[in-house]
Amino acid sequence: MLERRRFNRSPYVMPVLCTALNVAVMLLFCGIFFYTLQTLPDTVPLHYSTGVGFDRWGDKTELYHLGIIPLVTTVVNTLLSILLIRKDLNWVVYFTNGITLFVTLTMALVAALMVSGAGNA
Repeated sequence: MLERRRFNRSPYVMPVLCTALNVAVMLLFCGIFFYTLQTLPDTVPLHYSTGVGFDRWGDKTELYHLGIIPLVTTVVNTLLSILLIRKDLNWVVYFTNGITLFVTLTMALVAALMVSGAGNA
């Protein structure tokens, strides 16, 4: 009979990979966002209303928070994840990483909407 080898992996591998994926997504978004922001015209759309479309325009520097919010949440989440992994609370790590990934992807969608509006102007 063939002997089955069991793959022994540390219980910390998946939470660390989840946190690393979160950091990679944030870095990719921030890199693309801040590069694209430099190529936009000085006046860009800042608010979207479903009934009217873009109803507020302003300076492109007002869009910086779309890149800074995911950056701050990911840094805080990474520090929190390190603490939680050490405390063996992996389920909380998955939860906080999910929230942080949601924030990053939401900011990416909002940024895409604003950039597309600036391109159509």
